[in-house]
Amino acid sequence: MTGLRSKILVLVLGLAAPAFAYEDSPADEPGTETMASDPALATGPIQPFVPPAIDYPGVIDLGPKLALYIDHTYEYTNDLSTFWWVRGRGNNYRVAFGGVYAFGNLRVHAEVPLQYTRLAIDSLMGKQPTDADRTKAALSLADLITDAAYFWNLSIGAMPTHVGLGMRIRWPTHTTKYSFGLVTGSTVEFGFPYYLHLAPAALVSTSYGPVFLVANQGLLAMLAKDVNIGGVIQPIPNIYFWESHVALGLAATDWLAFTVELLSFVQLNRAVLIDPTTSTQDSLIDTRAVFLNPGVTLDIGNFRLAAAGRLDLTGKSTRDFGVITFSGSRALLARLSYLY
Repeated sequence: MTGLRSKILVLVLGLAAPAFAYEDSPADEPGTETMASDPALATGPIQPFVPPAIDYPGVIDLGPKLALYIDHTYEYTNDLSTFWWVRGRGNNYRVAFGGVYAFGNLRVHAEVPLQYTRLAIDSLMGKQPTDADRTKAALSLADLITDAAYFWNLSIGAMPTHVGLGMRIRWPTHTTKYSFGLVTGSTVEFGFPYYLHLAPAALVSTSYGPVFLVANQGLLAMLAKDVNIGGVIQPIPNIYFWESHVALGLAATDWLAFTVELLSFVQLNRAVLIDPTTSTQDSLIDTRAVFLNPGVTLDIGNFRLAAAGRLDLTGKSTRDFGVITFSGSRALLARLSYLY
Protein backbone atom coordinates (compact mmCIF):
# COMPACT_ATOMS: atom_id res chain seq x y z
CA MET A 1 0.00 0.00 0.00
CA THR A 2 2.84 2.35 0.84
CA GLY A 3 4.37 1.73 -2.60
CA LEU A 4 1.06 2.51 -4.31
CA ARG A 5 0.69 5.77 -2.38
CA SER A 6 4.20 6.78 -3.38
CA LYS A 7 3.47 6.16 -7.07
CA ILE A 8 0.23 8.19 -6.91
CA LEU A 9 2.06 11.10 -5.19
CA VAL A 10 4.79 11.13 -7.84
CA LEU A 11 2.14 11.10 -10.62
CA VAL A 12 0.22 14.06 -9.09
CA LEU A 13 3.39 16.09 -8.58
CA GLY A 14 4.44 15.36 -12.17
CA LEU A 15 1.15 16.63 -13.59
CA ALA A 16 1.17 19.74 -11.37
CA ALA A 17 4.79 20.70 -12.04
CA PRO A 18 4.15 22.63 -15.32
CA ALA A 19 1.51 24.74 -13.59
CA PHE A 20 3.83 25.63 -10.69
CA ALA A 21 6.64 26.34 -13.14
CA TYR A 22 4.36 28.71 -15.18
CA GLU A 23 3.36 30.66 -12.07
CA ASP A 24 6.97 31.00 -10.93
CA SER A 25 8.50 31.88 -14.30
CA PRO A 26 9.27 35.57 -15.09
CA ALA A 27 6.78 37.25 -17.46
CA ASP A 28 9.41 38.16 -19.99
CA GLU A 29 10.91 34.70 -20.41
CA PRO A 30 10.28 32.86 -23.69
CA GLY A 31 7.51 30.34 -23.46
CA THR A 32 5.40 32.49 -21.14
CA GLU A 33 3.79 34.67 -23.85
CA THR A 34 0.05 34.38 -24.28
CA MET A 35 -1.71 33.94 -27.58
CA ALA A 36 -2.78 37.60 -27.53
CA SER A 37 0.84 38.68 -27.91
CA ASP A 38 1.17 36.85 -31.22
CA PRO A 39 1.29 39.55 -33.91
CA ALA A 40 -0.55 37.27 -36.30
CA LEU A 41 -3.49 37.21 -33.89
CA ALA A 42 -3.47 40.97 -33.06
CA THR A 43 -6.63 42.93 -33.91
CA GLY A 44 -7.33 46.50 -34.92
CA PRO A 45 -7.87 48.57 -38.07
CA ILE A 46 -5.11 48.69 -40.68
CA GLN A 47 -4.75 52.43 -39.86
CA PRO A 48 -6.37 54.53 -37.12
CA PHE A 49 -9.96 55.55 -37.82
CA VAL A 50 -10.54 59.28 -38.32
CA PRO A 51 -13.63 61.41 -39.03
CA PRO A 52 -14.27 61.72 -42.79
CA ALA A 53 -13.09 65.22 -43.77
CA ILE A 54 -15.95 66.72 -45.76
CA ASP A 55 -15.42 69.82 -47.92
CA TYR A 56 -15.09 72.51 -46.56
CA PRO A 57 -13.13 72.66 -44.27
CA GLY A 58 -12.12 69.20 -43.17
CA VAL A 59 -10.79 68.27 -39.75
CA ILE A 60 -7.02 67.66 -39.41
CA ASP A 61 -6.04 64.42 -37.63
CA LEU A 62 -3.20 61.93 -37.34
CA GLY A 63 -4.93 59.72 -39.88
CA PRO A 64 -3.20 57.14 -42.09
CA LYS A 65 0.58 57.36 -42.47
CA LEU A 66 0.34 56.98 -46.23
CA ALA A 67 -2.84 57.00 -48.28
CA LEU A 68 -4.23 58.06 -51.64
CA TYR A 69 -7.91 58.82 -52.15
CA ILE A 70 -10.60 59.99 -54.53
CA ASP A 71 -13.90 61.41 -53.34
CA HIS A 72 -17.11 62.90 -54.62
CA THR A 73 -19.10 65.58 -52.80
CA TYR A 74 -22.52 66.94 -53.64
CA GLU A 75 -23.08 70.42 -52.19
CA TYR A 76 -26.23 72.53 -52.23
CA THR A 77 -27.46 75.95 -51.17
CA ASN A 78 -30.93 77.40 -51.73
CA ASP A 79 -29.93 81.06 -51.24
CA LEU A 80 -27.02 82.86 -52.95
CA SER A 81 -27.99 86.32 -51.68
CA THR A 82 -24.99 86.58 -49.32
CA PHE A 83 -23.48 88.59 -52.20
CA TRP A 84 -25.88 91.43 -53.02
CA TRP A 85 -25.48 91.19 -56.80
CA VAL A 86 -26.90 87.68 -57.16
CA ARG A 87 -30.21 86.05 -56.21
CA GLY A 88 -30.78 82.36 -56.82
CA ARG A 89 -29.73 78.82 -55.91
CA GLY A 90 -26.77 76.60 -56.65
CA ASN A 91 -25.47 73.06 -56.45
CA ASN A 92 -21.99 71.68 -56.93
CA TYR A 93 -20.63 68.26 -57.93
CA ARG A 94 -17.06 68.06 -56.70
CA VAL A 95 -14.46 65.34 -57.40
CA ALA A 96 -11.15 65.51 -55.55
CA PHE A 97 -7.90 63.57 -55.75
CA GLY A 98 -5.72 63.67 -52.65
CA GLY A 99 -2.98 62.06 -50.64
CA VAL A 100 -1.57 61.93 -47.12
CA TYR A 101 2.02 61.24 -46.10
CA ALA A 102 3.49 61.11 -42.60
CA PHE A 103 7.15 60.87 -41.69
CA GLY A 104 8.11 61.01 -38.07
CA ASN A 105 5.75 63.37 -36.26
CA LEU A 106 5.03 65.46 -39.36
CA ARG A 107 1.94 64.84 -41.49
CA VAL A 108 1.28 66.53 -44.84
CA HIS A 109 -1.79 66.44 -47.07
CA ALA A 110 -2.74 67.83 -50.48
CA GLU A 111 -5.95 67.77 -52.51
CA VAL A 112 -6.73 68.74 -56.12
CA PRO A 113 -10.48 69.18 -56.79
CA LEU A 114 -12.56 69.59 -59.93
CA GLN A 115 -16.12 70.87 -59.80
CA TYR A 116 -19.23 71.06 -61.93
CA THR A 117 -21.34 73.96 -60.64
CA ARG A 118 -24.93 74.70 -61.64
CA LEU A 119 -26.59 78.04 -60.83
CA ALA A 120 -30.30 78.86 -61.08
CA ILE A 121 -30.40 82.68 -61.18
CA ASP A 122 -33.38 84.90 -60.34
CA SER A 123 -31.55 88.22 -60.77
CA LEU A 124 -28.08 89.68 -61.37
CA MET A 125 -27.23 93.26 -60.43
CA GLY A 126 -30.97 93.70 -59.83
CA LYS A 127 -31.89 92.60 -63.37
CA GLN A 128 -33.54 89.39 -64.53
CA PRO A 129 -31.75 86.99 -66.89
CA THR A 130 -33.39 85.77 -70.06
CA ASP A 131 -35.34 82.54 -69.83
CA ALA A 132 -32.59 80.75 -71.77
CA ASP A 133 -29.94 81.94 -69.30
CA ARG A 134 -31.68 81.39 -66.00
CA THR A 135 -29.73 78.18 -65.45
CA LYS A 136 -26.04 77.86 -66.26
CA ALA A 137 -23.39 75.24 -65.49
CA ALA A 138 -19.59 75.34 -65.54
CA LEU A 139 -16.89 72.68 -65.24
CA SER A 140 -13.74 74.06 -63.66
CA LEU A 141 -10.71 73.57 -61.48
CA ALA A 142 -11.58 74.29 -57.84
CA ASP A 143 -9.37 75.63 -55.05
CA LEU A 144 -6.35 73.47 -54.17
CA ILE A 145 -6.00 72.56 -50.50
CA THR A 146 -2.80 71.77 -48.61
CA ASP A 147 -2.17 71.28 -44.92
CA ALA A 148 0.59 70.18 -42.58
CA ALA A 149 0.58 69.21 -38.92
CA TYR A 150 3.20 68.30 -36.33
CA PHE A 151 2.17 66.06 -33.43
CA TRP A 152 3.66 65.26 -30.02
CA ASN A 153 2.87 62.04 -28.17
CA LEU A 154 1.42 62.66 -24.69
CA SER A 155 -0.11 59.22 -24.14
CA ILE A 156 -1.04 58.33 -20.58
CA GLY A 157 -1.67 54.71 -19.66
CA ALA A 158 -4.47 53.26 -21.79
CA MET A 159 -5.22 56.59 -23.49
CA PRO A 160 -3.10 57.21 -26.63
CA THR A 161 -3.03 61.00 -26.86
CA HIS A 162 -1.39 63.37 -29.33
CA VAL A 163 -1.36 67.16 -29.44
CA GLY A 164 -0.16 69.21 -32.36
CA LEU A 165 -0.04 72.39 -34.38
CA GLY A 166 -1.33 72.58 -37.93
CA MET A 167 -1.70 74.94 -40.86
CA ARG A 168 -4.25 74.58 -43.66
CA ILE A 169 -4.03 76.66 -46.85
CA ARG A 170 -6.72 76.82 -49.51
CA TRP A 171 -5.29 78.39 -52.63
CA PRO A 172 -7.51 80.58 -54.88
CA THR A 173 -7.04 78.51 -58.02
CA HIS A 174 -10.65 78.04 -59.16
CA THR A 175 -11.55 78.96 -62.71
CA THR A 176 -15.35 79.13 -62.39
CA LYS A 177 -16.88 81.85 -64.60
CA TYR A 178 -20.32 82.50 -66.07
CA SER A 179 -21.94 84.73 -68.68
CA PHE A 180 -25.64 85.56 -68.36
CA GLY A 181 -27.82 87.37 -70.88
CA LEU A 182 -30.26 89.82 -69.26
CA VAL A 183 -33.75 90.83 -70.36
CA THR A 184 -32.37 94.36 -70.92
CA GLY A 185 -30.26 92.98 -73.79
CA SER A 186 -26.96 93.33 -71.95
CA THR A 187 -24.65 90.55 -70.78
CA VAL A 188 -23.14 90.12 -67.32
CA GLU A 189 -19.99 88.08 -66.84
CA PHE A 190 -18.86 87.13 -63.35
CA GLY A 191 -17.04 84.46 -61.38
CA PHE A 192 -16.82 83.41 -57.77
CA PRO A 193 -14.74 85.73 -55.56
CA TYR A 194 -11.17 84.61 -54.87
CA TYR A 195 -10.16 83.99 -51.26
CA LEU A 196 -6.82 82.81 -49.93
CA HIS A 197 -7.57 80.74 -46.80
CA LEU A 198 -5.01 80.59 -43.99
CA ALA A 199 -5.99 78.43 -41.02
CA PRO A 200 -3.50 77.85 -38.17
CA ALA A 201 -4.88 75.57 -35.45
CA ALA A 202 -4.14 73.66 -32.27
CA LEU A 203 -4.92 69.95 -32.54
CA VAL A 204 -5.64 67.08 -30.15
CA SER A 205 -6.39 63.42 -30.81
CA THR A 206 -7.07 60.84 -28.10
CA SER A 207 -8.82 57.52 -27.61
CA TYR A 208 -9.92 55.13 -24.89
CA GLY A 209 -10.76 51.63 -26.00
CA PRO A 210 -13.05 51.88 -29.06
CA VAL A 211 -13.94 55.54 -28.45
CA PHE A 212 -11.85 58.30 -30.02
CA LEU A 213 -11.98 62.10 -29.90
CA VAL A 214 -10.52 64.66 -32.32
CA ALA A 215 -10.55 68.44 -31.83
CA ASN A 216 -9.19 71.38 -33.85
CA GLN A 217 -9.33 74.96 -32.60
CA GLY A 218 -7.92 77.93 -34.47
CA LEU A 219 -8.24 80.92 -36.76
CA LEU A 220 -9.59 80.95 -40.32
CA ALA A 221 -8.47 84.00 -42.28
CA MET A 222 -10.12 84.48 -45.69
CA LEU A 223 -8.07 87.06 -47.59
CA ALA A 224 -10.05 88.43 -50.52
CA LYS A 225 -9.42 89.80 -53.98
CA ASP A 226 -11.81 92.27 -55.62
CA VAL A 227 -13.86 90.91 -58.52
CA ASN A 228 -15.11 92.31 -61.82
CA ILE A 229 -18.88 91.97 -62.25
CA GLY A 230 -20.25 93.19 -65.53
CA GLY A 231 -17.39 95.66 -65.91
CA VAL A 232 -17.77 97.01 -62.37
CA ILE A 233 -15.05 96.35 -59.76
CA GLN A 234 -16.69 94.94 -56.64
CA PRO A 235 -14.63 95.34 -53.41
CA ILE A 236 -14.59 92.10 -51.39
CA PRO A 237 -13.71 92.38 -47.68
CA ASN A 238 -11.37 90.07 -45.77
CA ILE A 239 -13.21 87.87 -43.27
CA TYR A 240 -11.84 86.25 -40.10
CA PHE A 241 -13.41 83.39 -38.14
CA TRP A 242 -12.76 81.37 -35.03
CA GLU A 243 -12.94 77.81 -36.36
CA SER A 244 -13.82 74.83 -34.16
CA HIS A 245 -14.01 71.09 -34.91
CA VAL A 246 -15.00 68.54 -32.25
CA ALA A 247 -15.46 64.97 -33.50
CA LEU A 248 -16.40 61.88 -31.51
CA GLY A 249 -16.02 58.38 -32.94
CA LEU A 250 -16.73 54.76 -32.07
CA ALA A 251 -14.79 51.88 -33.60
CA ALA A 252 -17.60 49.33 -33.55
CA THR A 253 -15.31 46.61 -34.97
CA ASP A 254 -11.82 46.36 -36.44
CA TRP A 255 -13.29 47.36 -39.80
CA LEU A 256 -16.23 49.66 -39.01
CA ALA A 257 -16.40 53.06 -37.28
CA PHE A 258 -19.08 55.70 -36.74
CA THR A 259 -18.35 59.39 -36.19
CA VAL A 260 -20.17 62.63 -35.54
CA GLU A 261 -18.49 66.01 -35.88
CA LEU A 262 -19.66 69.44 -34.70
CA LEU A 263 -18.22 72.39 -36.64
CA SER A 264 -18.66 76.04 -35.72
CA PHE A 265 -17.41 79.26 -37.30
CA VAL A 266 -17.77 82.56 -35.43
CA GLN A 267 -16.96 85.68 -37.43
CA LEU A 268 -14.47 87.95 -35.65
CA ASN A 269 -14.66 91.11 -37.77
CA ARG A 270 -17.23 93.33 -39.42
CA ALA A 271 -17.40 92.63 -43.17
CA VAL A 272 -19.41 95.09 -45.26
CA LEU A 273 -20.21 94.70 -48.95
CA ILE A 274 -20.39 98.05 -50.77
CA ASP A 275 -22.41 98.56 -53.94
CA PRO A 276 -19.83 100.33 -56.15
CA THR A 277 -22.55 101.81 -58.38
CA THR A 278 -24.01 103.79 -55.46
CA SER A 279 -21.08 103.76 -52.98
CA THR A 280 -23.47 102.65 -50.24
CA GLN A 281 -23.51 99.67 -47.92
CA ASP A 282 -25.61 96.97 -49.49
CA SER A 283 -25.18 94.00 -47.16
CA LEU A 284 -23.33 92.87 -44.07
CA ILE A 285 -21.71 89.46 -43.67
CA ASP A 286 -22.11 88.49 -40.01
CA THR A 287 -21.75 84.73 -39.66
CA ARG A 288 -22.08 82.33 -36.74
CA ALA A 289 -22.36 79.04 -38.57
CA VAL A 290 -22.78 75.61 -36.98
CA PHE A 291 -22.79 72.31 -38.88
CA LEU A 292 -23.22 68.68 -37.87
CA ASN A 293 -21.33 66.00 -39.85
CA PRO A 294 -22.36 62.37 -39.22
CA GLY A 295 -20.10 59.78 -40.88
CA VAL A 296 -19.31 56.09 -41.26
CA THR A 297 -16.03 54.39 -42.26
CA LEU A 298 -15.59 50.82 -43.55
CA ASP A 299 -12.28 49.02 -44.12
CA ILE A 300 -12.04 46.21 -46.71
CA GLY A 301 -8.48 45.00 -46.86
CA ASN A 302 -6.31 48.00 -47.70
CA PHE A 303 -9.29 49.93 -49.04
CA ARG A 304 -11.20 52.37 -46.85
CA LEU A 305 -14.71 53.52 -47.76
CA ALA A 306 -16.10 56.59 -46.00
CA ALA A 307 -19.39 58.47 -46.25
CA ALA A 308 -20.46 61.62 -44.45
CA GLY A 309 -23.13 64.29 -44.57
CA ARG A 310 -23.20 67.94 -43.56
CA LEU A 311 -26.31 69.41 -41.95
CA ASP A 312 -26.77 73.14 -41.31
CA LEU A 313 -27.96 74.02 -37.80
CA THR A 314 -28.13 77.82 -37.85
CA GLY A 315 -30.11 78.73 -40.96
CA LYS A 316 -28.91 81.92 -42.68
CA SER A 317 -25.46 81.88 -41.06
CA THR A 318 -24.68 78.42 -42.42
CA ARG A 319 -25.98 79.43 -45.84
CA ASP A 320 -23.76 82.54 -45.81
CA PHE A 321 -20.70 80.50 -44.83
CA GLY A 322 -21.51 77.93 -47.51
CA VAL A 323 -21.75 80.68 -50.15
CA ILE A 324 -18.49 82.47 -49.32
CA THR A 325 -16.58 79.15 -49.15
CA PHE A 326 -18.38 77.71 -52.23
CA SER A 327 -19.19 74.58 -50.23
CA GLY A 328 -22.96 74.87 -49.76
CA SER A 329 -24.99 74.65 -46.59
CA ARG A 330 -25.68 70.93 -47.02
CA ALA A 331 -23.46 68.25 -48.51
CA LEU A 332 -22.93 64.51 -49.01
CA LEU A 333 -19.47 62.91 -49.30
CA ALA A 334 -18.32 59.51 -50.57
CA ARG A 335 -14.58 58.71 -50.40
CA LEU A 336 -12.45 55.73 -51.47
CA SER A 337 -8.94 55.53 -50.00
CA TYR A 338 -6.09 53.08 -50.41
CA LEU A 339 -4.01 52.70 -47.22
CA TYR A 340 -0.36 51.68 -47.51
